[in-house]
Amino acid sequence: MADYDPAARTRTLARIVGPYLIVLAVTLFVLHSVLPSLLPAFMQDEPLVLATGAFTLMAGLAILSAHHHWAGASAIVISLIGVVVSIKGAALMVAPSLGAELTAAVVRTPSVLMVAAAVALLIGLWLSFLGWRRCPDQP
Repeated sequence: MADYDPAARTRTLARIVGPYLIVLAVTLFVLHSVLPSLLPAFMQDEPLVLATGAFTLMAGLAILSAHHHWAGASAIVISLIGVVVSIKGAALMVAPSLGAELTAAVVRTPSVLMVAAAVALLIGLWLSFLGWRRCPDQP
């Protein structure tokens, strides 16, 4: 079995999480006009919220299980994303009403959603760059 290489794990997860955050941010920017009606409707569908929470929790736990180190800015960001995604997934499963309340708060203040989209875009671009750039020791 290969040795655990923290830098390689961080880079691999940056290749996954970075583009995901970019697509998420672009989606939020493009759909910003329909999100006030779409998000509350989504949160009212309890089986859909439960399934979303389950998949979100699994994604967060997968990140945490594959990436359990906190050395360097990109490693910290990847690990924090894993923690936040795991907590979000568990919360959607256990307390979907909390998710509905937070969604309602975001809908009332759409600028919060746009700021979150901008932050996701910046982090996604940064992680994608770190993950996909050629390392000095590669041919």
